[in-house]
Parts: sequence; C-alpha cells; structure tokens
Amino acid sequence: MNYEIVILMAEAVVVYLMVLGTHSLRHRFGLAHYYALVGGVTAVMSWVTDAGIAVHLGGVTFVVGSTVFYTSLLLGVFVVYVFDGLRATRIIISTVIGVSIMVPLIALVLNFQMKLSGVPALGYVPSPSLRINIASVFATFMDLVFLAIAWEYLNNRFQRIPMGIRAFLALLGVMWLDVLLFATGAFAGTGQWLSIIQGTALSRLIVSCFAAPILWAYLSWQNHRWGTQITQRPVLAILRQFAQIKEELTQAQQEIERRKQAEAALRESEERLRTLASTDALTGLANRRRFWQVAGSELQRAKRYSTDLAVIMMDVDKFKKVNDTFGHDVGDQVLRELARIGLEKVRSFDLFARVGGEEFAFILPESSLQDAGKTAERLRTAVETQAVTVGHHQVRITISLGVAALEPGMDQMEELYKAADLALYRAKQDGRNSVRVYQGNDDGLS
Repeated sequence: MNYEIVILMAEAVVVYLMVLGTHSLRHRFGLAHYYALVGGVTAVMSWVTDAGIAVHLGGVTFVVGSTVFYTSLLLGVFVVYVFDGLRATRIIISTVIGVSIMVPLIALVLNFQMKLSGVPALGYVPSPSLRINIASVFATFMDLVFLAIAWEYLNNRFQRIPMGIRAFLALLGVMWLDVLLFATGAFAGTGQWLSIIQGTALSRLIVSCFAAPILWAYLSWQNHRWGTQITQRPVLAILRQFAQIKEELTQAQQEIERRKQAEAALRESEERLRTLASTDALTGLANRRRFWQVAGSELQRAKRYSTDLAVIMMDVDKFKKVNDTFGHDVGDQVLRELARIGLEKVRSFDLFARVGGEEFAFILPESSLQDAGKTAERLRTAVETQAVTVGHHQVRITISLGVAALEPGMDQMEELYKAADLALYRAKQDGRNSVRVYQGNDDGLS
C-alpha cells in the first residue's frame, strides 16, 4: 500500500472539512474567523508550493500545495459566493490574493536577511521564484473569478443536470484553467511546459473527482438547512459588482462635481445679489446703503488709529434743466459719464457713491480737510472742462461740492455727513460750480 497517497487523501479530507465546517458556523460566529482561516490556508499553500512537496502515484504527480490547500481554497470561495453574497466574496478573494502576495515577499526578505547574516539557507524557508509567484497570483485571481462565472453558466443553462455534476464541472474547469495559466506564466519557453500541462491536467482531473462529492454534499446540506435559493444568483455577479462599483464611483464623482458647480453657482449668485444690493443700477457706483456701511466702519477705524477721514458731497448743478431740455435718457448718460470722471479722480480705496438722484458722496480715508478740498477742486475742474457727448448733443454741466473732515467731538458719521452737506448747500447758495469747505461752524465755511 502506498502510504503517501493515503496520507495525502486523509490530509485533503481533513483540510476540506475544516474549511467547509468553519464556513457552516458563519450564522453563529460571522465570517471573520472564516476569513482568517482562509488566509492561513493560503499562506500554507504558498509555502508548500514553494517547497515543492509532492506525492507520486502511477506516473501521476500530486503537488500537495494544489491537491490539498489550493483545492480547499476553491471550495471555500465557492461556498461563500453561493451562500454569502458578493460583498463577502470580494473580501475572501482579496484575502487570498493579499496573502498570496505577502507570503513570498516575507520569504524573500527572510532569505535576504539570512544571506546578509551568513546563516545557511533553511529548508523550511523556501527561496521564492519571482516568475512562479507572479504567475501563481495572477492565475489564482483569474481562477476565483472564473469559478463564479463557470458556476453561474452551469447553474443557469444546465439546471436539469444534477448539482453534484455541475459542481464537478465547475471545479474541473477552474482546475484546468489554473493549469493553463500557471504553467504558461511560470514555464512557457522551457522544454517542460507541455509535459507539465499534460501531467498536471490529469492530476487535477483526479482531484476534482475526489473533491466534487464533498462540495456537493456540503451545498446540499446548507441548501436544505438554510433554504438558500442557489439558482437565483445573477450571472457573472462578481464582475457585474466590480463594474457597478466603478459606475457608482463615477456617479459619486459626477455628483461631487455637480455639487461643487452648484455651490460655485450659489456663491456667485450670492455675490451677485450682494453686489446688486450695494450697487447703483444706473451708474455702477456704490449705492446709499453701501455708503453708510462703509462710512460706519471707516469712522471706527479712523477713531481707533487716530487717522484722518473726510467726506465730499457733490451735486449736479441745474440737473433738472438737463432732463427737461434733452430728456431723461440723456440725463442718465450724463450721470454715467459723471461717475466715470469721478472714479478717475479719486484713489482706488476711496468710496464713490450715488446717494440721491443727482447727488453723490465720497468717503476719503486718511485724507485731511486740505487734501479733500484739493480732490474736490480737481473733480470740479474736470467736469467743467469736459463736455458730455450724447448722440448728437454736446452737454456741458457743472457741479457743486461740499467738503468736511472728521473733527474732535464728532462721534457719529451722520455729523460728518451733515457737515459736508452743509458745505454743499453753501456752494450752491454762492452761485454753484464751486467748492466749499466746512471748518467747524456755519461761519467757518470757505
């Protein structure tokens, strides 16, 4: 009697039953312990495969790594796919692939450390082959995905065939695919390639015949025990799920982008509304509301840092006559041109606002009364010397301006505004087209 083959068969049965038995406890303990077991079996498979442990019988070679441990992994992934759904299947496939990559890397590092330290290579730390391990990882991933495809195809197209035969055909198809992928990746171009495929294909056929009844018995038992409707799994479910995840990620990215655009549009709309709420529609200058917002903050800043602050009030002389003579459209154009001239004559941080029909106001931070008076005179001269061309009309206008600066005892912006307005009133009373400066009281106007 060949005791080696008996031991191999006993070993295979024990490992198969251990994997399937652990899976049967999932309703009590969950699948976490099962994932750990599958990871451990994957590690042992990688180690045994690298070690090259095999049993020979009648010219057929049975590699322990594939006969016992690889087959048990197929059974383990198979039953998770059938009974536990796609999420659990993705986790267990990720576990198998991750450990398949990790174990050879650990062996490589250990061999490198032993070489550096001068320690002789140990037989139980096999030196991995990069080509063989890459082929193994790739073949394993393709096998596990093909396992689901093969089962779905057989389960949906050939339902009249007994489940045990379908399980056998699915296992055999995956086994032979693994032979083709692994042997091609690891040994293509060598003289052993064809003989390895032929010998391994025969051994995998025998292993499939041995493992399929165990798988069939477990599927039947679990289906009867939990009432799982095996036939209702979607075709190519794992691949569909991967595609669905990609589609969901794409949709999520599109939704994020859409929300970003919506938020940007909302911010732009809010900014536009704020601008509209603080801008004069005709001239594009700040409106009365904006004037008083800035005025309050500038007064506080001037008092806090003891800096100068001045206000200029400006009014278009005899503007009603312009409207009556040329029409309101021409009058509007005159106001727009006046706004343009005014913006050219003040600093970028000064505020120029339209506070009434033909009445305008300037806030000049850090400007003394003398500086503000000079600015007002430049404005008056510029307007007086420039004719406003509107269509075929040449319209000449003049302006009157009142200037006031912040003085001790002025605690409210209204006081400064009133002082500049009083100076403006005196400029108009004195014949218009002039500048008057407020200097502390009515008699101090100049």
